[in-house]
Parts: sequence; C-alpha cells; structure tokens
Amino acid sequence: MEQFLQQLQDSSPILQFLGVMLVGMIPFLEGYFAVPVGIAVGFPAVMTIVAAIVGNWISVMVVILASDRVRQWLQKRKSSERKQEKHNKRLERGQNLFQKYGVPGVSLLGPLLIGDHIAALVCIASGASKRYVMIWQTIAIVVWAVGMGILVLLGINVIK
Repeated sequence: MEQFLQQLQDSSPILQFLGVMLVGMIPFLEGYFAVPVGIAVGFPAVMTIVAAIVGNWISVMVVILASDRVRQWLQKRKSSERKQEKHNKRLERGQNLFQKYGVPGVSLLGPLLIGDHIAALVCIASGASKRYVMIWQTIAIVVWAVGMGILVLLGINVIK
C-alpha cells in the first residue's frame, strides 16, 4: 500500500484521484481511511476527499444493489449449514445496532464498528428499503470523509 501511494505521489492528479478512489473502495479501509492517507502523502485535500467519497460510495452501492442475490443465496443454504457456522461478530454487532438505532444509526456508526459494506447489508437484511439505505449510506460516507479531511487538516495545521 505504501509503495502504491508513493508511486501515485509522483503521478498526474487524475491518477492520484483514481488511486484514492480505489483505496476508498476497499472494505474496512473505505473513505475514512483513504482521506487521511491521501492528504498525508501530499495529495490535494479536496480532491482526496472527493475521490474517497466516490470510491467508497460506488463500492457500497454495488453491495446494496447486489443484496438481493446475497439474500437469495443465504436463503437457499440448508438450515443445518447455517447452524454449524460460527456467528459473525460484525454481523451480530450490526444487528444489535439496527435494533437500537435503525438505518441512520447503523449507517453513521457502521464505519467505526462494522464497516460501511456490512452496515449496508445489515440494514437490507433487517428489512429496510434499498432506497432508504442508499440515502443514509451516502450521508454517512460524505460525513465521515469530510470529517476525516477536516480533522487531518486541523492536525496538520497544529503540527506546523
């Protein structure tokens, strides 16, 4: 990852944008990781934030749109197979969050606890509409990326 970012540092702004976007697409790294890394490497802050948002948003929307297939696959498995599997702690944590806070809470807290992708799946699996999940995931992705960008820029200013 470090080598990848160092190579991007010397490349054109378009490649830098695409590189940050790619990092933002990776589950559990997502936009809130891509933003500080991109800014720390020296990419322009606004471009980095936008690229992280776009990359994270695209990958989460793909998960949401593919959720019907995932649900069908889960339903087709034998119940004995499901019982034998260990409970996934992230999914379990996500379901608990959903019960307490609904789609907005899971979407906004998801990046901290379970990741955006699993948060979206938990919301869909819990019966929320795709449209509602898309709206709240978009809000959460933007809030986290912009928030991280502001924190990183404030931190850089404090250090200087």
